[in-house]
Amino acid sequence: MNTIELVKKIFTSQFELDLFSASLASLNDVNNKLRYNNFAYSIRELSRHFLHALAPESKIKNCVWYTPETIDNRPTRAQRIKYAIQGGISDDILQSWDFDIDNLTETIKSIKNTIDSLSKYTHINENVFNLDDDSIKVKSNEVLAMFARFVMNIDEYRENLKQSLDGQIEDQMISSVFSNSFENIDSLAPRYSLNYCDIYAYHISEINDSEIIVNVSGELYVTLEYGSNKERREGDGLDLKESFPFETKVRYEISEDFPNSCYEIDDYGVDTSKWYGEEDYL
Repeated sequence: MNTIELVKKIFTSQFELDLFSASLASLNDVNNKLRYNNFAYSIRELSRHFLHALAPESKIKNCVWYTPETIDNRPTRAQRIKYAIQGGISDDILQSWDFDIDNLTETIKSIKNTIDSLSKYTHINENVFNLDDDSIKVKSNEVLAMFARFVMNIDEYRENLKQSLDGQIEDQMISSVFSNSFENIDSLAPRYSLNYCDIYAYHISEINDSEIIVNVSGELYVTLEYGSNKERREGDGLDLKESFPFETKVRYEISEDFPNSCYEIDDYGVDTSKWYGEEDYL
């Protein structure tokens, strides 16, 4: 996969993809003596937008670790990178989980330096004005490689953090399942009983300013009960054993003891489509 295709896979919005396409169009405008400079400037702005999308100012300011470092009380680039990696988890908590804080600090510094390096390509002087095709090819590839490295370094460290925090929440989930009712199943029978559930998978999907969010999926095994009490006493009722897949999110409050007892569970999305003969659902 070439660098351009690799970079395209990074984007999370149509605006980012459109801006990148416009940057390439500018680069390919052979009649414009500033085509390389315009391209480099656009990629630098793309990196700024991308980082701001990963780390919104309001979220950063809500983090326990945030302290103003600028006159206008705006987050610095390093603080945005820090949030993009660890959300609202403080260094003290990370250290209690045996994370290498010195390595994290160096990672943030390295990513910031990569972003800062993009700026040097935007300055217009004789050395980078009206470059020949070969020079443009070399320098534009350097810019793209730097942008890709900036994004991938954030993503790699963040994913490593998520994977290391994928704690044992299955017992909590099973307990929660048995204490809930499920609207989709309620509509299938007058009564039902929940026999047991299987948790198929769970993984951390997001770390924001106050929560660690875990996506959970599994299967509910139920008995659908039909017939009035009188009919059931007389043996005329009907019990049907069924199973239905479900998905939900568990939202843990950020604290040192993860996973902890301070959590909320979103409404369960129970897929009852097979009951109605629907092939596709969710």
